[in-house]
Amino acid sequence: MTDDPLIEALAGAVADTAEPVRDEDRHALARLLPLIEERAAAERISFDEDRRLALAVHALGFVRRVRAADHLDALDPAIADEITPGSLAAARELIDAYGTPLGHAARDTEVVLLALHFETARQLQESSPAAHSTQA
Repeated sequence: MTDDPLIEALAGAVADTAEPVRDEDRHALARLLPLIEERAAAERISFDEDRRLALAVHALGFVRRVRAADHLDALDPAIADEITPGSLAAARELIDAYGTPLGHAARDTEVVLLALHFETARQLQESSPAAHSTQA
């Protein structure tokens, strides 16, 4: 068990699945999630609780793929066209910061999927009523 409420919320959400969160997952997530949170803060992106949990689910899958030396299948390249180059670069940096020291070279699919989390959060943030009231 960790002191991280997000990891524990994730553990609770997947507790009754075929692959509940294990200690090795918690340790890996405790390394990866702060990197993601730092990047989000640097870009002034805030994730609501649902988006944070969705991001944690993705992170869980990613740390497990790294541990198993597994990769996701390629996505339609058109999906990446919907993402800003800055988001793709930031996601690549995050993915590599975690995976490279472990000898894992993640494919572009991982980068695109992580970037989508950031893009979605950014768009939701920009379209929220609070964002509009601060721009007035």
